[in-house]
Amino acid sequence: MPRPRKPTNVLLMTGAGVAHPERMKARADEPKDDRPLGPPPEWLRPDQRAAWLELDRLAPWLAHADRIAVEVTATLIATFRVAGSSMAPPLFTRMETMLGRLGLTPADRSKVSAPRPVGGNRFADRGKRPAAKAKP
Repeated sequence: MPRPRKPTNVLLMTGAGVAHPERMKARADEPKDDRPLGPPPEWLRPDQRAAWLELDRLAPWLAHADRIAVEVTATLIATFRVAGSSMAPPLFTRMETMLGRLGLTPADRSKVSAPRPVGGNRFADRGKRPAAKAKP
């Protein structure tokens, strides 16, 4: 089986896009979606909606184009939380795979370029001594 294609953001983060510009040329027209993930669909059950909202909190990089993948993952997470260890192994494997594809496993999270929070750290100046005033 061939190795899976690396996401464009991974190529850019590692510098491979600069070292191998032909890889980036083939991805010039790659679709982009800047819309937020948005609220869960109305047809999800309450436990599935809770899983959706949790995924949205855990992965702020998810976009509107990821809604179907998030819906599948939220449904599997809700099933896992009800069934526990009696969840069918193929469903558990699918859930684990979907979490990885959304960048929610430790190995896959390292490949994601998440947006930085706007406004900085409001606690950054806590615990610092005030700057000494110059004497006239």
